Amino acid sequence: MKNEHLKQKLDRLQIIRLPRWTDLPDLELYMDQVVSYINQYLNALNLDEITASMINNYVKKEIVATPIKKRYTKSQIAQVLIIALLKTSFSIEEIKQLMTAETPNRNEKQLYDYFILTFLAAIHQLDEDYSPYDQGKNPAGTLVTETQQTLLKLACQSVVYKIAIGITLKKEPVEEKTPVKNK
Repeated sequence: MKNEHLKQKLDRLQIIRLPRWTDLPDLELYMDQVVSYINQYLNALNLDEITASMINNYVKKEIVATPIKKRYTKSQIAQVLIIALLKTSFSIEEIKQLMTAETPNRNEKQLYDYFILTFLAAIHQLDEDYSPYDQGKNPAGTLVTETQQTLLKLACQSVVYKIAIGITLKKEPVEEKTPVKNK
């Protein structure tokens, strides 16, 4: 990338670390501890922080399991972290669908680690996928800066992926079978 300022910003993402299942706290945490724990990762990603009332809302909407004696387990902390990362692009209802889609034999440890590894892989893919277009491939010619090209490419990709997820999660209407009339 010729635009070093943009490259430096994107390169900062390359060093982000998110906790794997074995890195999550083994001790049960109180609400304020969960908020603090999750927000340290959100701050590193420059994302909006979560609050206790947000987590309470996730529990009420049954996206996060109800804490026992006001303590959150490793499983619930993992759920909150996933929600906090997804809420930047998805509604709470969409997140609920994503987290409960086709999970009859769900292994929460493997699912969580797969999510984290996939999230980190998407970050690491930025250098390859979002470098500016070659001038010969730039459909807008030279009137669009490299920074604009990269930002627009990221925005368009985000929208397309969100559409694809929405279509995949959309429940097909159940067709009513009309009885065949005897002649």
